[in-house]
Amino acid sequence: MEIKDKETKIVNFIEEFGCVTEEQLKQLFECDKIAIKNILHYHFINKKGNILVHKQKSIDNKIIAAIDVLCEYKGRYKYFYKNFEPIYISFLGKNNELYDIIVTEKADERGVIKLLKNKTNWNADKIILLFEDTEMLNKIDINIPYLYCIYPPIKIVEKI
Repeated sequence: MEIKDKETKIVNFIEEFGCVTEEQLKQLFECDKIAIKNILHYHFINKKGNILVHKQKSIDNKIIAAIDVLCEYKGRYKYFYKNFEPIYISFLGKNNELYDIIVTEKADERGVIKLLKNKTNWNADKIILLFEDTEMLNKIDINIPYLYCIYPPIKIVEKI
């Protein structure tokens, strides 16, 4: 069976990012249940609950949180790409500003705060920070605009 272009894009996305929820796929690619069923049937993709995961990767809640942000910005970016931890996704907005999405778990918060304080030359124009709670909010010290968000679910706590 021939795979459709949209399904190819979805498979490539899952191969690159490792996992994604069905709802995120529907938002990002405007796909239906039939497309998802086809992807599960013909490719190296498994379904665990509502999450589709590449067979060679595991579920990563931080990447799922970063993709949630990407879904919120749908229609406001030109392109996006997977980056390296702790910057999970970078995207170029339609305003030609580069955004980095940084996601951390409770155990890694202090290391991310230290990284933020020590990094003086950012490639991004704006940073979107995702923490599990507001404990680190007053410890953020960076020289570019940022959003401080908590997850799950994504909620903006402070905009600088």
